[in-house]
Amino acid sequence: MANTEQAITAEQVKKYLAEHDAFFVDHPDALDAIQLTNVPEGTISLAQRQTERLQSKNQQLHQQLNMLIENARQNTALQSRVHQLCLRLMDAPSFGTLLPMLMKELKHEFNADEVALRWFYAGDVEPKLPETGENIVPQHADADDLRIFDKLLSKQKPVCGRLTKAQKELLFANKADNVKSVACLPLGHEPCAGLLAIASHDEDRFHADMATDYLSFLGEVTMRLLRPHHDYGK
Repeated sequence: MANTEQAITAEQVKKYLAEHDAFFVDHPDALDAIQLTNVPEGTISLAQRQTERLQSKNQQLHQQLNMLIENARQNTALQSRVHQLCLRLMDAPSFGTLLPMLMKELKHEFNADEVALRWFYAGDVEPKLPETGENIVPQHADADDLRIFDKLLSKQKPVCGRLTKAQKELLFANKADNVKSVACLPLGHEPCAGLLAIASHDEDRFHADMATDYLSFLGEVTMRLLRPHHDYGK
């Protein structure tokens, strides 16, 4: 007579127990059949294994919660500092004072190693900017080398993370190799008045998961402070 019995696979057992999570509660005698005896030292019961897995998951969730709370705390503190920074910039007595103040304050508030400003202009005449000794460069809005930022600028919002080698070289020249992470702020849009880059030698300082609301606010304020001082679009 042919054997009509079918072997039960481990996957079927796993699926059945998942669908009947009270099985061992309703059939406690079944546990007697699977008690681990004569096993190597260190073997644990199913209940112990489940408890350890739950404890591990709870610990991971607790760590993630702490990270979210810490990020929120840091973002709240930074928002307050950015607000105060914008007020100080608006109180700058002159354009010549505004530009170096902007660069130095950004380094301080963001604990940054480098700050770059690319001042976009249209027409044939390059704007004359005050001598500041800072990384501020007029850039024609239609310049070919600026196209490497087309994707970034098209987002019309701050982007945090890593830049390509060509992008870093355009912004930071001989200091590009030291730059590991950057926060890039387009200054307005339609048209964009420029690009502000805040950089760090730490690759984890600016990352894609950072909140960017306060950076958007900073970019909008900076745009409004800079635009009256050049004839962009005219």
